[in-house]
Amino acid sequence: MDVGHLLFRRRQELGMTLQDVGDAVGVTKSTVKKWETGYIKNMGRDKLAKLALVLEISPADLVDIPEIQPALSLQDDTGKLYAALSPEDREIVDRVIRGLASKQ
Repeated sequence: MDVGHLLFRRRQELGMTLQDVGDAVGVTKSTVKKWETGYIKNMGRDKLAKLALVLEISPADLVDIPEIQPALSLQDDTGKLYAALSPEDREIVDRVIRGLASKQ
């Protein structure tokens, strides 16, 4: 599944509007729509982390890198998923996890 389709599906599952997601992430609803349609394929790391939190998915699910996408399965071992990420993407995951832990 491509990233845009995942964004659309998760937004719909959560009952959120384009505006809801945009407000939570700090972008316009037009930008969210462009992410969903694939018009904008890359997003800033800060936006990626916020979007993952808002949509309650892993930041790794939002990384459109073909060589790691097959490894992104909920059935896979978490360590294997983490190891498949680039160092930059691991940093994003680490920041998200630290952010979640500080809210508890």
